[in-house]
Amino acid sequence: MRHPYDPRHARALAPLLDSISREIEERSLALEALEGRIHELKNSPFYAGELRALEAEVAAHRREMRLCHDELERLGCTVLGTTPITIRIPTLVGKKRRSLVWQHVADD
Repeated sequence: MRHPYDPRHARALAPLLDSISREIEERSLALEALEGRIHELKNSPFYAGELRALEAEVAAHRREMRLCHDELERLGCTVLGTTPITIRIPTLVGKKRRSLVWQHVADD
């Protein structure tokens, strides 16, 4: 784990943080839609096969989101918020610990 970062190097993480944040955002939206569909089908015995497939898809999305959070942790970063995704990057300015806060700008 490489932290704290020199502020210049912390800013260089932006493209990687953008990529990870985009994946978290896309998977969050997919999970929301899948969980809504599961809720609709939950009380119907006629859709057991579809429910199992949807639940497997949800599990896969959650696993991939955990991997995204693990990657951020390996970088020494922490998620501060989710709307928008806000990440704290630990920095060192001189001998003082500081933080650089990065926010994901969603594509519209």
